[in-house]
Amino acid sequence: MKNSLFSFYFLLLSSVLPITESNSSSTLSIQQTDHFNDELNIIYQNNTILIKGIRVNGNLKIYSIIGNMIMEMNVQDFSKVVVPINLERQNLYIIRIETTDNIVFTHKIVAH
Repeated sequence: MKNSLFSFYFLLLSSVLPITESNSSSTLSIQQTDHFNDELNIIYQNNTILIKGIRVNGNLKIYSIIGNMIMEMNVQDFSKVVVPINLERQNLYIIRIETTDNIVFTHKIVAH
C-alpha cells in the first residue's frame, strides 16, 4: 500500500512540476515583483479609482470578475492616477496594470 501511494504521489508531482535536464544551457529568469506590489496602492472611493505608486508607464485595464473588460487606458505615470468610473456596488473587479517593462500587477477591489 505504501509503495502504491508513493508511486501515485511521484506520478502526480512529476506531471505538475517541470523536469529539466542538468546539462541544459537555457536558463529561466524570474523577476521578483514584490517591490512593485508594495509600492502600488489602489483604492476605489466616491466612484473614483485612485492609484498611487511608482513612476512607470503602461496600460491600466479593469475587468469584471467574470472577465469582461470594463475599461482600458494608457497611463504615462502610475505615481498618481485618478480614474473616474462608476462601478456597481458590492461587485468584485480586477485591476490589471501592465508596465512597459513587462511587469504585470493585478489587484482585486470591491465597489462600495
